[in-house]
Amino acid sequence: METNLKLPINSTILIDSNFLIDYFSSENKYLKFLTQVKRDNCTLVSIDLVKAEFIRTKHQDILKQKAALFNQIIEAILPIDQSTINLIQPTIEEYGFDSEGVSVVDFYLACCLKRYKGLYLLTRNHKDFPVRIFSRSYLFSIELPKDIRTYALYSYKTESDEIIEELNPDDIPF
Repeated sequence: METNLKLPINSTILIDSNFLIDYFSSENKYLKFLTQVKRDNCTLVSIDLVKAEFIRTKHQDILKQKAALFNQIIEAILPIDQSTINLIQPTIEEYGFDSEGVSVVDFYLACCLKRYKGLYLLTRNHKDFPVRIFSRSYLFSIELPKDIRTYALYSYKTESDEIIEELNPDDIPF
C-alpha cells in the first residue's frame, strides 16, 4: 500500500463486504491501512446486510472467524430504518440503466450515502457506484502477491440537502 494515503480526517467510513473479504484473506497486507484509519481518527461502520454477505459460508469455524473479524474492525452498525428504506425506490430510479447487475446490498449502501451527509463508502466495486451519482475520492491500492486491489471512498453528490441529514453520533449505537 502506498504510504502517503490521505483519508478524510475525523470521518465516518461505511465498509463494503469486498473490503472485509479481502482483509480476511490477507490480513497482514491491510494493517497499514487500518493504522492510517486510526491515525486519521476515522470511524468504521457498516450495515447488517454487509455483515451477512461477509460471514456467509457453510463452514462454522470460518463463519465464527469472520464474525469475530467483523466485530473487531467495525465500530458500529448503521441502522436501516424507515428513512433509509424510503430511499430505495428513488435510488433505483436515479441509477436507471446503471442499476443492471447492482446487488440489493449495494443499493442499501447507496441509500446510506444519500441519507447521511459526510458519510464515505469504502469499496473496490467501482462499477456499482457510478460517478454521475457519487464522488469518487481517496483512491488507494493494496498489493497482493498476484494482484493489486484498488479501493476508493465514495460519497453522494448532492445539489440539494433535502434528503440528506448530518450523521449524528447518536444514530450510531456505540
